[in-house]
Amino acid sequence: MTPQPRLQIRTPGICDDTCIKKLKVLLAQVYTLTEVPNPPNHIRFKSELRKVGLPREVHLEVFSNSNVTLTSSPEVAPLFPQISTEIDGILREAVTIVSGRDSIRAARARRIKDYVSTLSVDDEIQRMAIVTLCDVILDLMVTEKLSYFTGRRDELENESVGAKISLLERQHHVQLYKSRTIRDVRELRNKIAHGGASPAREEVVYSRDETFDIFSTL
Repeated sequence: MTPQPRLQIRTPGICDDTCIKKLKVLLAQVYTLTEVPNPPNHIRFKSELRKVGLPREVHLEVFSNSNVTLTSSPEVAPLFPQISTEIDGILREAVTIVSGRDSIRAARARRIKDYVSTLSVDDEIQRMAIVTLCDVILDLMVTEKLSYFTGRRDELENESVGAKISLLERQHHVQLYKSRTIRDVRELRNKIAHGGASPAREEVVYSRDETFDIFSTL
């Protein structure tokens, strides 16, 4: 009889609210989550994970002592090593917050973020400035993230934030937090920079609020 696959991963910092939020988003980019409501006090997060190709769900539990347990039924055993590696990478990324580190890029992004907070979404020119500066913030943070994996100038200085995201996700196997949103802000910025488009108030509020969230979590 095939035993039930089980893995325990020690992940210091994972119980922080920001890291739990980030973990949920990263997992949802790969799996369909069914979060278990009202878990016991010693469990910070509990969910069933499903995706195409998995014969049965995988169970993930994050304990208040920073241990994470991954289990599945015997039917998943052949795929369990691959799933474990994927989950381990997501957990490590969930606790990596580059915006809190002492670096030139993070400091610049933080100063720009503070300035963006002073701009009004009710003024057309300031709306254009907000989106443009939000794109700068996100590019700085993605570049900072990428700098932990490569020192190549051609990769770090690439004008395409999408190319940097692809390097992180495909070459370095990093599931980047809200990567689709980062691309959306760049697309809106391009419409402003290259076509002179005036963004709607709702688009600007979305760009600003999502950028601030990504900054604090990336």
